[in-house]
Amino acid sequence: MSKNSTLEEIVELIKNKKFDDALKNIKSFIKFNPHNPKAFNLLGIIELQLNQYENCIKTFNKAIDLDPNYFEAQNNLGNAFMGLGKFNDAVGCYKKVLKINPDYAAGYNNIASAFNDLGNYEDAIINYSHALKLDPNLTMAKGNIIQALSFHSPTNTELNIFTKSNNTLQNIKIPESLNDELSDKSVISFYESCKQISDDNFKEFNYNLTQIWRRSNFNLGCKRHFEIFDNYKVIPEYCFGCFKVQIELSSIIDLFKLYLIFDKLNLSKNNSKKTMVELRPIASGCYKGIIYCFGIEDAEEIYSKLEKILLNKIIRKYQMIIKRGCTEFGIEHPNYKIINKQSEKFMNYNTDWKEKENIIDNTSLKIQRQKNIKHSKSINGVTLSDVLIMRNWLYYAKLIGDEDYKKLDLNIAASKYLDFELSKQTSFREKEFKKYKNSYN
Repeated sequence: MSKNSTLEEIVELIKNKKFDDALKNIKSFIKFNPHNPKAFNLLGIIELQLNQYENCIKTFNKAIDLDPNYFEAQNNLGNAFMGLGKFNDAVGCYKKVLKINPDYAAGYNNIASAFNDLGNYEDAIINYSHALKLDPNLTMAKGNIIQALSFHSPTNTELNIFTKSNNTLQNIKIPESLNDELSDKSVISFYESCKQISDDNFKEFNYNLTQIWRRSNFNLGCKRHFEIFDNYKVIPEYCFGCFKVQIELSSIIDLFKLYLIFDKLNLSKNNSKKTMVELRPIASGCYKGIIYCFGIEDAEEIYSKLEKILLNKIIRKYQMIIKRGCTEFGIEHPNYKIINKQSEKFMNYNTDWKEKENIIDNTSLKIQRQKNIKHSKSINGVTLSDVLIMRNWLYYAKLIGDEDYKKLDLNIAASKYLDFELSKQTSFREKEFKKYKNSYN
């Protein structure tokens, strides 16, 4: 394009992710139009997409200097600060946005997300609610408030259908104690109570998550570790001390049982726990529970404690193992999977890899932001997020041929997300389910 490129043409380049071309053309446009705030805003957006955060902050400020009421540029400046992990600065920007345009729903969603990353869930939920009041169809705000409610019950539980439903679910009693048998009947009755609330208010709602966490406030740093691994195929030093207790199950009903166990399970180191359905094409199995441990001794202690509990809880057979780190690491470096320290093949950290870690730590803005996010402990008891994920579990069970889903919900709602995720691995998952079911029964 020439120096005569219009802003509309440059916007099209941005939409088509042709950022280098867009950058060249917007700079040419600004050369001949040095006082156009919209042009500087577009330049800032391009720089933001190219992760040029320091440049885009200057550029957005230039747009604001040219037009102090340009709330879109102010909003984008807040987004830039979010990318840098400067959440308080982002809050300041979004407050200015909302002062200029108090009816800007996305602005309330954005300031809520900044509060969320600061660990201020009360203000986050209030602002997500305000965003939804202004725009009931703002999808990202719906997902955000549901996840925030997994960490905090707001003072005012009557803000909207999300907070009301979450509060009702929080009052549902988790069946039985860890010392008693957990029957199929009690699980079915428990889910019926949850399902009623979900069906009344969220029948058509699509929720694209499949893992239920009970997180500690300790940051496992998994996003950092995978960025290092994905870039260099090296395993970070931290991951050599990461062990997991993994339970693999043969029925969707037992996955519900494990969820209930994990919700009540207190561990001395407040370990993070999750229950999930397996979607990774490289991983075997279907239904899993994972506890993240601090070293092999911690894993062995948890294994012993959990073994006694599961004997009274899980009627069907199951498999419980101690494993090291993530499946992906063991595929690339097979000896990493060995957990016996006495084995000749036991793998220790390669100190030459530290250089690769330092490169990511010093250059990845994504990692810098993650370091600044306040990590909080999940609340116990049933949340709206839990129930929507359970609904996805049941549809997954239907897709892989586990007829036990009918005991919980005969007419389970479809999930476009799971249809897509399983579209290329349905046959594999069906075989995995049959293999595990036949192995454990």
